[in-house]
Amino acid sequence: MLELNKVKTYLEELNQFLKDSHIEGSLTYRSEVSHLVRAGRSQISLNVEECSTRLYIDLFKVKKKISAVVSNQLDRELDAIKTFIVELYNKIDFMSEVEHLRPMRPIAQGELNQNKYDQTLVNLESAKLVELFSKVRSNFAEEINAGEVDFSGAFSAGVHGYCVINTLVEKAIYYQGSDWNVEVVLQLLKDDKKEIREARVGEFFNEFNSDEIINGLKKTYEIKKETTRLDLEPGEYDIVFSSDAFAEITNYMSWMALSGERFEYQSGMLQKDKHAIGTKVFGDNVTISDDPNDPDILYARPVGLNGVERKFFPLITDGVLSNLFYSDKDSCDRFSLDINNDFSVASIKVHQGDGPETFDQVVKNSKKKTLFIPYIHYMNITNAAKGEFTGTSRFGTLLMENGKITSHLYNLRINDSYHRIFNNIDWLSSKLAHVNTSDTYGMRSSSSITCPSYVKVCSVNITGSSKVKELK
Repeated sequence: MLELNKVKTYLEELNQFLKDSHIEGSLTYRSEVSHLVRAGRSQISLNVEECSTRLYIDLFKVKKKISAVVSNQLDRELDAIKTFIVELYNKIDFMSEVEHLRPMRPIAQGELNQNKYDQTLVNLESAKLVELFSKVRSNFAEEINAGEVDFSGAFSAGVHGYCVINTLVEKAIYYQGSDWNVEVVLQLLKDDKKEIREARVGEFFNEFNSDEIINGLKKTYEIKKETTRLDLEPGEYDIVFSSDAFAEITNYMSWMALSGERFEYQSGMLQKDKHAIGTKVFGDNVTISDDPNDPDILYARPVGLNGVERKFFPLITDGVLSNLFYSDKDSCDRFSLDINNDFSVASIKVHQGDGPETFDQVVKNSKKKTLFIPYIHYMNITNAAKGEFTGTSRFGTLLMENGKITSHLYNLRINDSYHRIFNNIDWLSSKLAHVNTSDTYGMRSSSSITCPSYVKVCSVNITGSSKVKELK
């Protein structure tokens, strides 16, 4: 894996070659080293490592653009890349004009380069990942051997980086970081296939603590074994969402409400005649930001893949819409807008409140009937314009009442809207948690949402459960 300070030198040489050849363009280098171990049916099912580098080339000539992606080793193939660039540019006259295409803008310059990665995760021995699943097996050996429990899961870890430059500047800028993400699921085979899940995410491998995973599984396992299962009737219920569930809601909401591209195309939940910047959209206790200098977040990148410097970027302030992400050059050109923060590398934070910090406190404070939903799966948008969505609870849905857990529930279907959810928040936990939202299909690029450990929302619409109804 090339160090990005060396990549920076190579890209600056290529950039100078473009200038000397009177070619306008931009270059983006991306690299990854990824390790993945998967388990299924209580055994390792996949153990792989991947190393990949790609150079993205965009060349411009007035209203025409031509692009290419090459996999390469810059230190070995610099001359070949120069030849390829010339051959690519010679084809640009055959491209159609893009009427809305605006001139390329300079990328940020200055002391923005950052190497913030764990060297351990470059040449990570897979045995260190397999060890977690061995511990799960040993801690639930009796149940596994009796055919009562199966476990599955995935452990992903790696290092990723990018370096960008264009012909309007002299210097390239880069970021390199690392991440790990783990989840383990227990399935209770003789108990109607109930499921339990624990997940963690981090930047440096020494932050990983397998005992936290094991203890979390044991605690929920005991709750499942000691309480009866209840089928809940449809209706409106107060719900406490865990950080994982609420981060999933926030992640989808951000695409529907905070994407400038969706706003301009009117394909999201905010309408131009109702929701301008400065409009009250959520409850007073909702504040959401993207700030690379916030010590609470993971993956603090000072510059985006689009070359724009990332600074404090308030999105929702006390329920008021403060900003939208405008990341995509093509869409911004189409609507004559300036590019700002890069949505693809954002570290969104939902600010905490003064609610309970621990699960035990959540249970104790639940005097009237309240549901606990730890995870949401299969979320989908049912009406984008109204911000309506659907999703199902999973991995340990509970019913709390009079300060106790009274039963565990069949998985529940939620049909509601982000407008209602973010306007009906009763309290947010005073403690924050990190939840992985990475999409590593393609090139590894870690992302997470920082949000309160628990969030209580009033009057959430539940429309059904996973229990199969008997035909009369």
